[in-house]
Amino acid sequence: MTMRKLFAAIPVVLASCAAFGQTAGTPLSFEVASVKRASAPIATKDDYTAGYNAGMRAAMAAQGLRIVGQRVTVIDNSLKDLIRLAYQVKEYQISGPAWMATEKYEIAATMPAGANRSQVPEMLQTLLAERFHLKLHRETRKMAVYALVVGKGGPKLTAATAPANGRGGAGWVGSVGSNGRVGAKDSSVASFADLLSKATDRPVIDMTGLTGLYDFDVNYTPALSATEVDPGATLETALLEQLGLKLEKREMQVEVLLIEGADKVPTEN
Repeated sequence: MTMRKLFAAIPVVLASCAAFGQTAGTPLSFEVASVKRASAPIATKDDYTAGYNAGMRAAMAAQGLRIVGQRVTVIDNSLKDLIRLAYQVKEYQISGPAWMATEKYEIAATMPAGANRSQVPEMLQTLLAERFHLKLHRETRKMAVYALVVGKGGPKLTAATAPANGRGGAGWVGSVGSNGRVGAKDSSVASFADLLSKATDRPVIDMTGLTGLYDFDVNYTPALSATEVDPGATLETALLEQLGLKLEKREMQVEVLLIEGADKVPTEN
């Protein structure tokens, strides 16, 4: 969701506040919420269990907001992650101190009766203001980006083999491997563009106009792995040959959130 669409939806959200005891004009908030710095990993007697526990925590952290019924939980997310989730922006749209990307936190919260998951981002905004004393403002900055566009020969995309019930980007999205492979399943092109940003030197913004769900698998040769004898295909070449998509260097006006201040240690209760 773009920032403009998010703001357009806020009046509708506020109009429904009375349904669960919050009046119009009052920021939406969780009924109860516990916020604390991430707990230390559980001590184990063997490397296998320690590795398993670490993997499970990493998987839960990658989910960001986990919503089950009226319960909302976050595991091992940085303040930058929480701001991204609360304001529905990309990581590159947040400018703040370095510690905001390294200090990890946990949240366990309950939504008021009658609230729904679409209202969680605004509740999280309220929580960040109250517990972290987060202050920010918006600016528009010119930024170097890659525009992901359709090549002259048209797209060569594979439709999702297991569509995620029509929820674009709701399926599994893979990670960028050190061997030069980017994969995603049941993913929108916009989500795939976010993934590509991890393999490039600037943000990748989807400008293809494609709205379906697809399975992606791109193999390329990272710059550090290429040799004069076997240069391999660069990411740009691989995208065009394998997916029919092209990366174009551009400068664009991008809205960013400039962090004015925040507490490293939140108010827990």
